[in-house]
Amino acid sequence: MAEPSTPVATASITTPTPMTPTEPADLAVDMVERVRSLSYYHGLLGRHDVEPLLKAEGDFLLRKSEVKGQIVITLAVRAAKGIKHFLLNQNEQNQFYFESHFEPTINELIEWHVKNQAPVSQQSGVKLKSAVERPPWLLNHDSVRMSKKLGEGAFGEVYMAVYTSDGVPQKVAIKTIRGEVSREERLKFMKEARLMRKLSNKYIVKILGVAVHEHPLMIVMELCLGGSMLGYLRKHKGQDILSTKLRFCYESAVGLAYLEKQGFIHRDIAARNCLLSEKNEVKISDFGMSDERKLLQDDKLDKVPVKWLAPETMQNKIYSNKTDVWSYGIMAWEIYADGAEPYPGLTNIQTRAKIIVQNYRMTMPTGTPAGVIKLVEKCWLLQPNDRPSFESIVKTLEPLLT
Repeated sequence: MAEPSTPVATASITTPTPMTPTEPADLAVDMVERVRSLSYYHGLLGRHDVEPLLKAEGDFLLRKSEVKGQIVITLAVRAAKGIKHFLLNQNEQNQFYFESHFEPTINELIEWHVKNQAPVSQQSGVKLKSAVERPPWLLNHDSVRMSKKLGEGAFGEVYMAVYTSDGVPQKVAIKTIRGEVSREERLKFMKEARLMRKLSNKYIVKILGVAVHEHPLMIVMELCLGGSMLGYLRKHKGQDILSTKLRFCYESAVGLAYLEKQGFIHRDIAARNCLLSEKNEVKISDFGMSDERKLLQDDKLDKVPVKWLAPETMQNKIYSNKTDVWSYGIMAWEIYADGAEPYPGLTNIQTRAKIIVQNYRMTMPTGTPAGVIKLVEKCWLLQPNDRPSFESIVKTLEPLLT
């Protein structure tokens, strides 16, 4: 297509061209609407999620992002040296361009660059070869219909919903994030979804996909009809459910042993973060603080649940599989205490002081099997390396089930 006679400013790589007073204010909105139907448009998918999708040089996709408060569409391409990102521009004549070639539609612009092997920009020399289509786990918002609200968090809500795939509806749970939260919180939300996609275990909540084309962003998960384990324990307070409690300890340990083997740290193990299936099986959930590392130092302790933290986390802000083991011991106490809050009667500051200064440990509730008491004592050993692995915990609990 011929170039327009009126000169149009081009955008630099990764940096959007500021809108001038003569440009229509709704260009960005119009562009998003036009790109939505393209099979290689991946919505608000973050850069960390894009990289593994672009495997070969010339692989590309389109995504939506926010730069300095402005919604933009960017082209991500696998180049010889890493991933390159280019701004998709639209002029006042509603033509689309990257640098100097203009087309009436986004798809025609992409096809022109692929067919002619013309670089996206002269400076980069990057060429387009193969469009990467949306993977099955990247869902459309119109395939999800929200219904009953199940809960609420600091940055969003959890709903019961119906997800329809290939014409087959199924009940699911969706975790949403509000549109007005910070970019940092959106990145955390996407990180949680990214980590969950890598997990597949009977005792871990299964993720079906994410919907990131528009707000609210959604993580679509299996629905756990049994509710929270904490709620179950409190509901059955004082009842003879010792065998169920032991099974809860075992099933959660199996799920955590899987995480340990995969190289993950959960960082927020507690009864409140375990759900129950329709058959009352444990499903570990809430991976908002999780990380794909074996050791992590995090200076941010202002929002963490202090009473579940290991001594080295309280003092040095260190997380590891062994701090997860400590937290598991606290959760075992919760299970046998019918869902009571750990360190009853103590504030967070008092709890920290008693553990760090006095080396205090809670006593397991009456009725706890001797084998579980001994196991929890090992989980609460001061030196992290002296604590058992989750694999060892599973082997310890297995004989107690029979």
